[in-house]
Amino acid sequence: MSRAIGGEQDMSGVENCPSLKALRQQRRWTQRFVAEQLQALAFHKYKDRSAAVNADMVSKWERGEKGVSPFYCDLLCTLFESDAATLGLPVAAPPPTTSSMVASEHGADIDLAGAMQETSALLSQLGPAAVLLEPRMVDVWRSEAMRRRTLLKLAGLAPVAPAVSKLGGRSTSSAVASIRDLDDLADRYQTLYHSARPATLIQPVLAHLETVGDAVRSARDAVSRTKLLANRARVSLLAGRLSFFDLDDPMSARGYYNLSVEAASEAGDRHQAAAALGHMAFIPAAEYGMSAALQYLDGAKSQVERDPHGPLTSWVHAIESEFHSHAGNHGAALRAIDEAKAAYASTALQRDLRWFDYFDENRLAGFAGYANLQAGRYDDAATELHDALDLPMSAIKQRSVFLADLATVHHYAGDLDRACQIAGDAADELRRAGYAPGVGRLREFHDLVSPHSSTQAVRVFSERLAALQLEEA
Repeated sequence: MSRAIGGEQDMSGVENCPSLKALRQQRRWTQRFVAEQLQALAFHKYKDRSAAVNADMVSKWERGEKGVSPFYCDLLCTLFESDAATLGLPVAAPPPTTSSMVASEHGADIDLAGAMQETSALLSQLGPAAVLLEPRMVDVWRSEAMRRRTLLKLAGLAPVAPAVSKLGGRSTSSAVASIRDLDDLADRYQTLYHSARPATLIQPVLAHLETVGDAVRSARDAVSRTKLLANRARVSLLAGRLSFFDLDDPMSARGYYNLSVEAASEAGDRHQAAAALGHMAFIPAAEYGMSAALQYLDGAKSQVERDPHGPLTSWVHAIESEFHSHAGNHGAALRAIDEAKAAYASTALQRDLRWFDYFDENRLAGFAGYANLQAGRYDDAATELHDALDLPMSAIKQRSVFLADLATVHHYAGDLDRACQIAGDAADELRRAGYAPGVGRLREFHDLVSPHSSTQAVRVFSERLAALQLEEA
C-alpha cells in the first residue's frame, strides 16, 4: 500500500479528530504508545520498517493540524478495532470485495483457530504452573487477532470458541504466581525452544511477561522483587530471541531485549544484562551497522567484567568474531576467536548459569568454523565444524547452521555431491524445528551451487530446500 512521506497527507480544511483522542484516552494509551503500535503494525502487515510516525504526529492528527494518509488510516482502524468514520478520519472508498478476498479472510480465521488450538496443546506441556498464564492468554490472542486482521471476531468462529474458553479470561484463575512456578515455566520454555514452533511458543512467553510484570508490581519485599525481576529478564531475553532469530521481527526483539536489560540491571544480575546486550548487538549487525553492534558488545563486556564468567565472556567474543567475518575483517574475526577460546579455557571454577544453554565448547567450535570458512581456511574450518557437530540431539537449530557451513566447506573443496548431501541434512533438521538463520545459511549455499543447477545433486537439494520454505511460509 502506498503512503505519504512521514505519514502525512496535505489536506485543506481538515477537521480535528476528537473521537481518535477520546478513544485513545479511554484506553489509557499515550500518544507515544499509539505511535509505537502503529510502527509495529506497519511491520507485521506490510513488512514496512520505515514507518515514521511519532507521538507528535499523533498529536497533530488529533488536533487536525495534519491529515492522515490512507496508509495510517488503515493502521489506526486496525489498532482501535474501529472504522474511519468512528475515529473521525477521512473515509476512503473501499476496494471492491472479491471472492478471493473473502476466502483469504476466512482462511486467516481458520489459521488463527488452528494456532490457538496448537497453543492450547503446548500449554499442556508446561505443567501445573501453566494455570498462571490463563488470565493473560486472552490479551495475547487479542493482539494476535488484531495482527491477523480478524480483530475480535473470535466468538463467531466455531473452531476458535473451544480454544478461547480453554485458554480462559482475566478472571478465570485466582492462582498466585509464585517465584518457583515462574522459574519452572521459564525452564520449560527453554526446553521447548529447541522443538516447538516459534509462533506457538511466543504466545505463552508473552503471557508470562504480563504475569511476571503483575507479580513484580505486587511484590512485598526486596528479595522477592529481585527474584521476579531476574525471571522477567530471562523470559524477556527468550522472547527477543524468538522474535529476532525465528520470527524475523527485529522491532519487537529490540523491545524485549531492552526489557531484559532493564530488569536484569534492576535485579543486579550483570550476567543476564550482558546476555541481553550481546543479543541486542545482532539487530544493528543485521543491517551492517558495525559500529552500533560493537558498542552493544562493549556494553556486554563491561557488565561481565564486573562479575567475571568465562563462558559468557567467550560467547561475547565469539559473537564479535561473527560480526567481523560478515564485515570482511577476517584477521579481527580470527583474533576474536582466539580470545573466545582463551576465555572459555578459564571456566573451571565458574558456576553454571541456569539459563545460559545456548553456548558451550561445541558452539564455540561452530563460531570458529565459520570464521575460518569466511577467511578461506577450509581445512581448519572443516576440523572446527566437525567438532561443533558433537552437539546434544536436542540442539536442532544450531546443528542446521553448522551443517550448512560444513556443506559450504565441501563445496569449496570441490566435492559438490557431498556438499549437497550435507546441506540436505541441514534442511531435514530445519523441518523438525524452524530457525531463520539456518534457512538463511541454506539459501546462501543454494546461491553458491546454483551455477551447477543441471546436476542431480543440486536438483535434489533444491527440491528439499523448496519443500522446507513451503512449510515455513
